[in-house]
Amino acid sequence: MTGVVAVFSALLKSWMRSKAGIFFSFLFPIMLLFIFSTVFGGGGTSQYVLFVQNMDVDSKGNPTELSQGFVEAVRATGAFDMRSLEHDVDIKEYVKMNPSFSFRYRILVIPEGFHEQAARKKVSVQVKVTVNTLEFVGKEFAAYMSPEDVEGIQRGELALQSVLGGQGGESPQLVLWMDEQDMAAPALLGIIHGVANAFSNGLLGSEEVLALEGMPLEQRTLKVVDYFLPGFIAAFIMTNGVIGATSTISEYRRNGQVKRLAATPLPKTSWILGNVLEQTVLAFILTGVMIALGWVVFDVRLVPDAYALSLVFVGAVAFCSVGMVLGGVIKDVEAASGAGNAIAFPMMFLSGAFWPIEQMPDYLQEVARVLPLHYFHDGLLQIMVYKNPGNAGMGFVVLGCFAAVMMVIAVKITKWKEF
Repeated sequence: MTGVVAVFSALLKSWMRSKAGIFFSFLFPIMLLFIFSTVFGGGGTSQYVLFVQNMDVDSKGNPTELSQGFVEAVRATGAFDMRSLEHDVDIKEYVKMNPSFSFRYRILVIPEGFHEQAARKKVSVQVKVTVNTLEFVGKEFAAYMSPEDVEGIQRGELALQSVLGGQGGESPQLVLWMDEQDMAAPALLGIIHGVANAFSNGLLGSEEVLALEGMPLEQRTLKVVDYFLPGFIAAFIMTNGVIGATSTISEYRRNGQVKRLAATPLPKTSWILGNVLEQTVLAFILTGVMIALGWVVFDVRLVPDAYALSLVFVGAVAFCSVGMVLGGVIKDVEAASGAGNAIAFPMMFLSGAFWPIEQMPDYLQEVARVLPLHYFHDGLLQIMVYKNPGNAGMGFVVLGCFAAVMMVIAVKITKWKEF
């Protein structure tokens, strides 16, 4: 045990003197936390930019009543940052001459004659509804009415149908110009289509058939950074373990310090356990720093309990063991460091620690589910965010088995005298 403590103390002092080690262990994770939380969870607007070209104007260039009413109905949804285009602007030429890097062009065109066509269509639909109603009454209730009443209904149908013959016409055709690759296209079309339906119902004076009421639901208020934090903690404990342990062994080997240690009575298990202990302590420090930063800067209220700290311990041991294995297998210093990076960084981005794996292609989702980091961050997410430590059982099992196997391999392949 004395040897383990001595190795741990030496490694910790060496790490504290390394500016690069401190940067990649703490400052780099903090920088990424700031970037991700600001970009994906900051207080930016969630509105879509929508240009409106209202071509239905009067002789003075003012929009007609119904066309302006439709624009206001779209604005009232609160989903759009509304901007206007003059009615005589050529859309394709405008977009070509005014490229944008901050938003995608989405242009709603209200056609000329919108007001007149909508008003005419309103009368046409109302007449059709009345005719259909008279037909229904004549068929279903003729047996209960006098011949005079039946004849009166029939005359009314004929009169309305004659009116209908001159009140037909097409509905005004709205056009929404969008980029073919605009991922928001279905959502935007759905919003505007809903506004168009509600606007049409309002013109007809029809009543609601279905009603929808929003009810308050008691739930925990979480921010995007609440979901990022467990993934960041897991990802950087992993990188510190894999890359840190590999780099430490490489540097000690380069300086000849490991060879001198091998000549002492210090057993190789003490060397391995000392490295693991150092990375475990750094993992707890990193967890504390990230949690404190979340509290102070982002008002996060996540608190790691005993389950979370236990999983942090198991994860730190597991991934440090990977670094010990790499250091024991690969003798070349640069090759060992490169192997650590080649394992850590793909795992960090493929495991779902930074974004849900559901957003990945199917084959990458299968890859993520075999990576130990996936179970590490998912376990922390279940414990710290969802407050369901029972759902983190798989994380403990996978990381525990992985740590045990890696530790055994590290002990077996570490040839103390060959260092």
